Amino acid sequence: MNRKRCRSGKRPRKGVTLIELIVASTILMLGLLSIVGVSASIARALGEARTENLAALAAQSRFEELAGKASTCTSAGQGSVVEVTSRGITERYIVTDAGNNTVLLSDSLSWKTRRNITRLANFQTLLPCRLGA
Repeated sequence: MNRKRCRSGKRPRKGVTLIELIVASTILMLGLLSIVGVSASIARALGEARTENLAALAAQSRFEELAGKASTCTSAGQGSVVEVTSRGITERYIVTDAGNNTVLLSDSLSWKTRRNITRLANFQTLLPCRLGA
């Protein structure tokens, strides 16, 4: 009297169903598309940061150039606005007397972004006048 008893439960599943595959691939595709969207905005931000870095380097090199010139402290080298354009960056700088044997160097830079928006940056520094230089 060995009878096989029928179990009322289901057999254990092997593998995955088609719906589970569709859901998993949809989640994977959404993740990949979001990564692509974020990487494009990061690339744009890096390009704009590069231009801002070039502008800051232009101002720094102008400060160093004028700090090395003895004529910066004379009245002939002061008061006039000088405009220079290089690598798409327009630079306007002016040297004025700041008193106490120092000069104030103001540098204003402007450039256009890829979206044709004009960006501005202003830098200032005090340079000491060396007596006898």
